[in-house]
Amino acid sequence: MRHIKVAIIFLVSFVFIACGQSETDAASNKSNSKISWTNIQDGAEKALNDDKMIFVYVHTDWCSWCKKMEEETFSDEAIVNYMNDKFVPVSLDAESQKQVRFNGQQMSEQEVASTLGAEGFPTHVFLTSEGQPVTVAPGYLPPERFINVLSFIAEDHYKNMDWEDYVGQQEG
Repeated sequence: MRHIKVAIIFLVSFVFIACGQSETDAASNKSNSKISWTNIQDGAEKALNDDKMIFVYVHTDWCSWCKKMEEETFSDEAIVNYMNDKFVPVSLDAESQKQVRFNGQQMSEQEVASTLGAEGFPTHVFLTSEGQPVTVAPGYLPPERFINVLSFIAEDHYKNMDWEDYVGQQEG
């Protein structure tokens, strides 16, 4: 009977250790640092001063794909580091009536989202440091795909090659 109790204790301990280890492994890709989000007004000014492109994350509070993007993609260490290094990251609530200044005009965040071409959520808008549109990428993107999108834009590959050619080079 004593051996059975010891075996059960050992088995239960092993299960707890294994569960804890898998959580640790899953969390190892998560970053302790965060993306340095700003608003569109401050972001546009910072982009000009720092000569960085602007990344605008257009989202809503109710959007489940936005939450997935935030939990999985925007918490990935490589994404966080690349985004903070290469872009001025802007978070924009597509339903907010908060007033901001954008392209010399006073408008709500909702109006900015519409102006930028956001029709669904999430939408990712890339702008030059001067606020000129580069491209709009709608929908959820997992980290391994999103890092390619970021590098395609930040490293100016979009200026001289198609997305399909770029992806082919990355996979080859």
